[in-house]
Amino acid sequence: MAWTTEAAFSVFYDEINLPGDHRGTANSRRDWVLQRLRNSGINVLEAIPFGSIPRFTALKEHADVDVMAVLHFGQHIQDRKPSDVLLDVKNALGTGQAGRGRRNGQAVTVTFQSWPNVDVVPASRQAKDGVVTGYEIPDMSREVWLPTNPPQHGRDLANAVSQKGFRFRRVVTMLKHWNRRQPVKMQSYHIEVITLKLLTSWDDYSWPLSQWFQAAQSETHFCWHAGQDITDYLSAEQAESINVQLRKAEEAASTAWYRSRNGDHSAAITLWKSVFGQKFPSYG
Repeated sequence: MAWTTEAAFSVFYDEINLPGDHRGTANSRRDWVLQRLRNSGINVLEAIPFGSIPRFTALKEHADVDVMAVLHFGQHIQDRKPSDVLLDVKNALGTGQAGRGRRNGQAVTVTFQSWPNVDVVPASRQAKDGVVTGYEIPDMSREVWLPTNPPQHGRDLANAVSQKGFRFRRVVTMLKHWNRRQPVKMQSYHIEVITLKLLTSWDDYSWPLSQWFQAAQSETHFCWHAGQDITDYLSAEQAESINVQLRKAEEAASTAWYRSRNGDHSAAITLWKSVFGQKFPSYG
């Protein structure tokens, strides 16, 4: 329960956010992956934890650890299909513990008896003049290698928080919760990139959220970032379905912002609850 829109968002964030600093847990899982792969004869140059936990945008009850295992290119990746590399990683992690490649065909999921599970993403380094400039990861659904740079993306998000304030990270977390409730889902990276590109005020929650739902509609069929179109994982039909979801959310969000600005917090909170679901508090 909350009497103002801003207070409702604070309650909502506390309800969905994974509290605490779990980077130590992520590092422990990274070390387990590193040892397991190396013991199985995989030449791992480095293992990098990334994703929502080290970026502090993890959802309570829905957060796993992502580990990028950077493999020796010549020994494990050169002239090989992504599906073959993923199968090698799965076998090295152990058939009794490692699960199947997840939906987007970029990782092997390892299930543990205790939280959290781990998604292991094999990768190769990209370098120029001896300096690492990025990485490539597999997409076995299309049998292609995709450019990525999680360490740089993490720095970009941290810089955005420094420049725009604490609400930036919280808005990302809220949007991830909204996304989980949708029939057709966006990748977390896609959500984060759109938020990074958003030019708006961050003095409250209502305005940047309503602006995000509007801006995201032009970023579903094509979204250029870090030298690539990051919407490649979506079919045209999926992108249009997401646009329908975004338009519905924008309609409620823009009205909610207007109601809040004019002091009608009861109506605003009710509208935001229609966007975010039962975890968003009621008015009162």
